[in-house]
Amino acid sequence: MLKFWTTLDPHRRQLAVAAAVLAAALLAWWLPRFLVKADARITTPRLALESLTSTVLYFNGPALPWLVAQRPELLQPEDRDPRSDRARAFVQAVLNPKLFRQLDRRYRFDTLFLAGDPTQYRTLLEHLLETKDFTLTYVDHTSLVFKRNAPQAWSPEALRPVRARLTGVSKHDEAAFLALTGTKLVSARRAAEGKALLEEAIAIDPGVAEAWSGLAIEHMNRGAWGDALAAADQALAIDKQHLGALATKTQVFYATKHFNEAYALSRQLIERLPNDPNVLFKHAQIAHEAHAYKTEIEALEKLITLAEAEQRATTGYRLYLAQAYTAAGNGPPAIENFTRVLADPELPADQRKFAEESIQRIKSRIGQ
Repeated sequence: MLKFWTTLDPHRRQLAVAAAVLAAALLAWWLPRFLVKADARITTPRLALESLTSTVLYFNGPALPWLVAQRPELLQPEDRDPRSDRARAFVQAVLNPKLFRQLDRRYRFDTLFLAGDPTQYRTLLEHLLETKDFTLTYVDHTSLVFKRNAPQAWSPEALRPVRARLTGVSKHDEAAFLALTGTKLVSARRAAEGKALLEEAIAIDPGVAEAWSGLAIEHMNRGAWGDALAAADQALAIDKQHLGALATKTQVFYATKHFNEAYALSRQLIERLPNDPNVLFKHAQIAHEAHAYKTEIEALEKLITLAEAEQRATTGYRLYLAQAYTAAGNGPPAIENFTRVLADPELPADQRKFAEESIQRIKSRIGQ
């Protein structure tokens, strides 16, 4: 019996966690498309950047252009060179907590600035929430900020001075601010506070798709599948192209084992986000359960190509790819990929044993 997608050790967990909440969706940036006013308080992370204090700062990729434009004094010279080892490592660390810890041991960060959609840095965020040596101290619609040795964690009271700075924005923009902030809190395991903001956003303006999409994620995280689907559908009724709601609905169908429905929606997502690793990985996972092995193989091979271009490890993807070829009845490429998996000196013992046994089973079956 194949172990595909069912036994996740730490070597592969980073791949699955990054895709676990497929509300992966607002990958272009964090802002709803219907915000048309060029108010920098809403359309840029200005509020977060103005609050930022740091001696040694870690930041994710989407944060860099804003730091260059508005807080360049917080950057090191090599941060501005995307070819530098430091810059590449900063970008890759959101998918690799082990690399983040190597960076932290070297630089000893006091502040972490994570901008954009949390699904882009889901793996690192989950790691930070588990290890707890950094404390969430700031949240708004654009960003999360963590501090080492913070005197106190973020509380709803901390949002009051931020909201006070939004004087004069429209009710629609205020609701969008609350909705996106609430969604970030839900992602940071502050579900009660996040839900309260999402409900307040809906009360201010029920026509904000982000509020319903965020509420769908909160329901999904609790396993309230029917409520999650209803909220996602409400967001899609407002904006039929809303990626977050579409992605959440896909994940709900997957979690409830409606694999054909999940696959149909996942195909829509992959058409719109063909190169996003989170979406590609989830598409492969769903395709496997829907027995669409050709699609699964194509998605995994593309993930490997993207990872190699970014100098990221591919062993986890190859292990899944080998099993996908096995499920499709294609022995030679399955053996090839299992063999390449075995070449990884850091491969866990249980996976090594599984790969070796799989090769022997395939060879026996095809008469080698």
